Order: sequence, then structure tokens, then C-alpha cells
Amino acid sequence: MQNQDSPHLNTRDIVTIAILGSLGGALSTFIGYLGNLINLALGVPFGAGQFMAGLHVFWLVLIRILVPRTGSGTFGGFLKGLVELFTGSTHGVVIVLVSLVQGVLIDLGGIVINESSESDVFTRFSWWMIGGIASASNVLVFQFVYFSGAPWVYIGLIAVLAFCSGIIFSGYFAWETLEFIQETGIIDAKSPKLKPSTPRRSFFRNLPAIAFVLFLAIGSVYYVGFVARAFVDPYSCEVTGLVEHPYTYTSGMFSDSEITIEAELQGAYTHLPPANYTGIPLSRILHEASPSTEASMLKVAARDGYSVVFRLSDVMTDNRLILSVAEDELWLIAAEYDGAYWVHQVSSLEVY
Repeated sequence: MQNQDSPHLNTRDIVTIAILGSLGGALSTFIGYLGNLINLALGVPFGAGQFMAGLHVFWLVLIRILVPRTGSGTFGGFLKGLVELFTGSTHGVVIVLVSLVQGVLIDLGGIVINESSESDVFTRFSWWMIGGIASASNVLVFQFVYFSGAPWVYIGLIAVLAFCSGIIFSGYFAWETLEFIQETGIIDAKSPKLKPSTPRRSFFRNLPAIAFVLFLAIGSVYYVGFVARAFVDPYSCEVTGLVEHPYTYTSGMFSDSEITIEAELQGAYTHLPPANYTGIPLSRILHEASPSTEASMLKVAARDGYSVVFRLSDVMTDNRLILSVAEDELWLIAAEYDGAYWVHQVSSLEVY
């Protein structure tokens, strides 16, 4: 590797940042999907997926150690966020800000390490802590941007979960990966701050990592293929099930039935103050499909797999249950229900 004191990046550095940043962004999209799957499995709207948070920062730690220049983490984070945005992240453009903040924190941590002890143990431990802090920062950024109104105790708990994930996956896991590729000769054995540990049998040492990568791959494929509907029109949803005329509802249909209601989202973790929402009553949308006489329930599902169930008879008489366009997507506004019944990114209405 080139001299650390050089203020400029060489071609190898730029290519390293580009490849790792792009790879990290593409894979982080699917890791985000897998995090949603964990939320669904545990029955919470958000938070449990922070178990995977460290894997998003893993790539930035690799970049900052392999390219030990102030700014490499920030640039890598920005690039990773852009790639994640354009590969279908469910967080939209906010993910660029999240990734950028993580890159900045990785850079700041690298400066502290470079100016501190040369001890290998100190360096290793410090990178673990930096990975944890950068991973936990996403919780605070999302809280700041979305103003979710979740209790601070809950925010603190998921931040701690993200911090622990960062220590394991973006700290320990990244360091083990670097040692492994150094032993293979892919990177210079004289790389600063990276000293190989006592040689061990590579296969057995990396068996947990191999198993975890397989879990990520299989879980992501399952989520994208059988649970999520990531690449669909955000302004439409399918009306299916026990109906005589299944069809695709699109925003703008039935404009003569459009109404405006005032509603307040009051959930266990999220609160939105009273506001006016304009949309089409769910009863009008279902009436067009003509539900069968034996149908009794309605399942409203989101693109990320989250779903809620209503009694069909209640839906057909409730004029404060509407589909509205908000934040460039279809929202189910359930004014008379708990906040858990407000569904973002509605993708299907299934009558059964």
C-alpha cells in the first residue's frame, strides 16, 4: 500500500472505495429487507432489524482501514448510500444521509486511532467501538428525520442493539475479514494497523462467517421472492381474493368519491398529531371489486410484507378508513383504529 502520509488517493485507492462502496450499497438493500423480515417475525413495526445494523457499516470499516485516508470513509459512505437508494432501499433518499453520517463517524474514529496508541490490541478494540457507534447512529438519524414519536426508552434499547451489532459485524467481523484476506496475500502484509494473529485453519476459523453469509443470502432471497414486493408502483395496489372483479386500484381512480378526514395516529411506538388526510374510502374501492357473499375478512398488506386484518363488514361501513397518497406512496389511514393498523406502502387488498 502507498505511504499513509500522502494526501492524495491513487488509482488503487479509488477503485477500492468504488468497489466496496458499491458492493456494500447493493447488499445493504437486501440486508434491509432481511431486517424487515425479522421485524415481521417478532411482530414489531420497527427496531428488531437493528440486529443487522452492523452489516451496513462493515463495508465502511473495510474501506477506511484499506484506504487509511481521512475522507475515504465519508466518500465510501456517500457512494454506498447512493447505490442503496437506486437498488430499491425501502428508506428512500434518507438512506443516503444515514450512510453519509456513518462514513463521517468512521473517518473521525480513524483520525483518533491514528493519533493514539500504536498498540494492536488498542487499535482492534477501538475499531470495534467505532463500528458500534457508527451502527447506532442510524437510529438517531431516522428519529431526527421522521420524528416518529417513539418513547426514548425504546429508541435507547434499539440503539444499544445496533451498537452491539456494530461491535460484532462491523468491528470484529471486519477485522477477521481483513486478517483473512491479508493471509491470502490479497493485501500487503505490511498494511498499517493490521497485524495477523497466530495462523489458524482458515476454514474452521471462518466457518461462522460462511454460515452467516449463507443465512443472509437465503433469507434475502426468501424475503424478496416470497414476502416483499419491493419493485411495484407505489401509487397502486391489487384488489384480490374472494371478489368477482379483481383489479388494480390506482391513485386517481374514483376521484368523485374522494373525502377528507381528520385523524391522529396513536400507536405503541409512533405518534402523529391530528392532521387532515384526503383519499378514497376503502369501502368504495372494495365495492368496485364486488366481494363474494362468503367473504368475511380483509387483509391489507404493505410492500415490505407488513399486514393487518379487518372484519369486512366493519370496513364496508367505515367512512373513516381511507387510502391516501402521502410521502409519495399509498397509506391506509385507519382513523378509528390503533396506530398499528395504519399501513404505509400499501400493495394489496386481499378479501377472504
